Amino acid sequence: MPDRSSDHHIINTQRGLEELVAHLYESGTFAFDTEFIPEETYEPELCLIQIATHTRLAVIDPRVIPNLNVFWTAVVDPTLRVVVHAGSEDLRICNLQTSQLPTYVFDIQLAAGLLGSSYPASLSSLVQRYTGQSVLSSETRTDWRKRPLSPNQIEYALDDVRHLLFIADTLNARLKEMGRGHWYDEESKNLLQEIAKRDDPSRWKKLSGVHTLNRRSLEIARQLFAWRLETSIATNRPVRQFMRDDLLVGIAKRQPRSRGDLESLRDFNRPNLLKAGGEIMAVIGDAMKVPEGDLPKLPERVDDLAGGSMLVGILTAALAFTCAHAKVAQGLVATIGDIKELVRWHLDGRPETEIPALMESWRAEVCGQLMLDVLEGRKAIRVIDPSAEVPVRIE
Repeated sequence: MPDRSSDHHIINTQRGLEELVAHLYESGTFAFDTEFIPEETYEPELCLIQIATHTRLAVIDPRVIPNLNVFWTAVVDPTLRVVVHAGSEDLRICNLQTSQLPTYVFDIQLAAGLLGSSYPASLSSLVQRYTGQSVLSSETRTDWRKRPLSPNQIEYALDDVRHLLFIADTLNARLKEMGRGHWYDEESKNLLQEIAKRDDPSRWKKLSGVHTLNRRSLEIARQLFAWRLETSIATNRPVRQFMRDDLLVGIAKRQPRSRGDLESLRDFNRPNLLKAGGEIMAVIGDAMKVPEGDLPKLPERVDDLAGGSMLVGILTAALAFTCAHAKVAQGLVATIGDIKELVRWHLDGRPETEIPALMESWRAEVCGQLMLDVLEGRKAIRVIDPSAEVPVRIE
């Protein structure tokens, strides 16, 4: 792997970028990471791109290079392997720039989770585990927009990619050895799909508190969510900075009938919201006109069952046991939401059109079917060692 030293290139010209991209194609694989400012704009403000191949380290300065198309074209080229760590945000920037995502991505955080590491694992923990080295941590508060960057800032940025290819090769070999290469392929595909769907208007159903709304309020939330996304894109403002999720749900629940009613809501006193009050009331008005039969309806929640929380607790224990036995990170296999989805699917008669994540692909093999057996009473959980990390066993 490239050593930590000052022998690296700062790419700040179009010719230099084109030469670097030619090197990426010669290498066939490269690691990349980005430094960006996400708080002020809808599309994150890109400040730095770090690159590593097996023989070279480089940083690209996007603040002085006018056209990065040649680089993003390489990122999405299916002939090149792209290595990242927790790369969702970096790949989202790629998607925003090109309307494409790469098809050949290796995320070391994802791979490590499939091999038993905690998930999500920090870069520093993975570097320490697989290389025995450490990464710099002295520039965590850097404003990456400011120039010039100091040598220490550049070294800190390069530490985000310096070890990625070595770790990726190590993890990939281990995945193949354990017969889990197809697990990784499926999870990588799911990761890319989630990035692509991040700004999908249908994601309003995942808003916190949305299950407390009646059907008319659900329609208001749905339309407000779509309006907020469109407005944020048009004005280049972060979605939640423009209107927080809890305020959106609060407006939907209140169903305001006038500007005064709307503006009396707590936290609605921000200038951008007051200015958009007329538009918001128009959205609410459209939602109020939707016929009753066309209003959205969310499925009954497991939390609403008398013993729902206890049931989820039992299945969580079953999940912990199976993940420990299979040596795969529990945080990667399932969330509490996934467990509730499994219970709801079972109670609804297991419709074939709504297969839950825990009953698909490798998850069904590792734990889904066993959790169903527990749910139906065919298997039982027994405490075997109260002092153990996983104190239960399924019998």
